[in-house]
Amino acid sequence: MRSISAVLFLLLANVCLAAPATSPLRMPDLDAMVANLPADDIGLLARFHFATHTEDFDKARAFYRMLGYTEGMSGFPLSNTHRMAEALGMFDECQYELVKGEVISLPGSLNTANIDLLQFKTPYNDAPPYDLPNHLGMAYAALLTTDLASDVAFLKSRGVSMLSEPYGIPGDRFVFFRDPDGVLYKLMETAPPHGDKAANMHLTAMPYIGINVSNLEQSLSFYRSLGYTLNKPLAQETGSLEEARAWGLDAPFQFKGVDVALGRGDHHVLRLVQWIKPWNPDPAYPPPINHKGINRIALMVPDLDRAVAIMKAKGAKFLSEIAPCCSGTGDDTTGIVHLIDPDGIFLELVGPITKQVLQPPPQGCPALEIKMPPPAG
Repeated sequence: MRSISAVLFLLLANVCLAAPATSPLRMPDLDAMVANLPADDIGLLARFHFATHTEDFDKARAFYRMLGYTEGMSGFPLSNTHRMAEALGMFDECQYELVKGEVISLPGSLNTANIDLLQFKTPYNDAPPYDLPNHLGMAYAALLTTDLASDVAFLKSRGVSMLSEPYGIPGDRFVFFRDPDGVLYKLMETAPPHGDKAANMHLTAMPYIGINVSNLEQSLSFYRSLGYTLNKPLAQETGSLEEARAWGLDAPFQFKGVDVALGRGDHHVLRLVQWIKPWNPDPAYPPPINHKGINRIALMVPDLDRAVAIMKAKGAKFLSEIAPCCSGTGDDTTGIVHLIDPDGIFLELVGPITKQVLQPPPQGCPALEIKMPPPAG
């Protein structure tokens, strides 16, 4: 089993130090990073993944493999401590339990495109994900392709659900599709079609994750406080009926938005959009964090204890206290905690922590049992 600490080692060594994939891994000096940070800077370094939940792991995994997500990291515990359950907002559960889970990846991606694909057994939530990409919350992820027409034809041949026909012209167009659980993705093309004509899919990157907010200025201030210091306002603010239909909407739309990016580390991008019309006031997914859909993003910091203290001093809200992650043995020196943005969106902070004493299960709970997945193969 790969521990979360080992995963962090691999990702930090390659992403934060920009080491080529073929070079020897080098562990970054996190203490030195922290020592050079301003007092109010949490040191946000990279996006590890976003998490989405499925009712049928095997079916969903086959779908993402079809898209090009042929690699992954598995072997994580299927159950864990009550502290870990609390970290996901499962305060009434002694322990959660997964059916299966894997952090899946797109080989050769130009940026971080990992997805934490999970099927929960306890507690299980069968509510559907957001129906349209203008819903408040983490609504969709964008996937970059070098040949949109070819990819769309292939996806249609496999019965994949599309919101519409592609919108735009070759080299500048997009279309939304759904995964088997209804989770939305924006397939986009930004250059004339090219690539291996014999390939089924042509994905190369995940340019951004679309986050819809209720107050753009408030959200922009919040994300800047996290470290998203590179801001690029979106040029477009209105859309015709034809373009609106590509978003699954039935009338012209209006919004304002900003692409925000980290100024260091992996430089990943979030697209913050405030929809003016049509406006959907329904809230983002509530806790616990087991809803179908893009339910949280995991963001890495060099010192989690320090990051939480800084954000609490800024008035930020957290779903729980830090939980040691993820072995359940009490030996973890990595932790997770969920920061809550102004619209209730969950941002998982991951990073090194001071080792904690393993806490016993709450009164009335059975003895801690850490269930592991069966060996691969």
